[in-house]
Amino acid sequence: MRASITVLIFGFACVGGAAWAQEPRPLHSPEDFAKAIQEVPCDEGQTRDNGGVCRADSASTRGFNLGAKARAAHKEAAARPVRAASASMLDDLRITFASGSAEMTPEGAAEAKSFASALIMPWLSKRRFEIAGHTDASGSKRRNLALSQARADAVLELLVANGVDRSRLEAKGYGSMDPAVPDAPRDAANRRVEARSLN
Repeated sequence: MRASITVLIFGFACVGGAAWAQEPRPLHSPEDFAKAIQEVPCDEGQTRDNGGVCRADSASTRGFNLGAKARAAHKEAAARPVRAASASMLDDLRITFASGSAEMTPEGAAEAKSFASALIMPWLSKRRFEIAGHTDASGSKRRNLALSQARADAVLELLVANGVDRSRLEAKGYGSMDPAVPDAPRDAANRRVEARSLN
């Protein structure tokens, strides 16, 4: 009798332990991400269609010839990646990694899965994103570039595994070239993954 009670207590402890070992809750819900995505302004001030895609402004593409200065400014703007609005949660998805590694922490994976749930919402299905990996300035430029690319790739793969169409995503590592805190290149805030709207 005493042995069976011990087994029963041990069994309850194991079941309770399994419940405690559940995946962490993300900091942001899919709805939080969806709202942030919808608030990203179009690069040239156009309005978005019902799918959230920036509509081409027909007046700027037909009917007149741009002067040399305007053409140069337009070409320069087109060469820059489209960035999320400043202070947006898309500027840092809060996807964390083991130190010096492309392995996501459980908290980072939970945040990435929440982001994936937002991206598969029907009204966001036409939106495309660059998943941009960044590091701080610790270590060599070559190592940081490779690490940032590996982290961006890891996030992209997790998003795809959670239902996001691969054709909507691009992964790019920037190493330490674009710090969030330029005055403190080794600051932890520079180690981040961003989602940049591509349309």
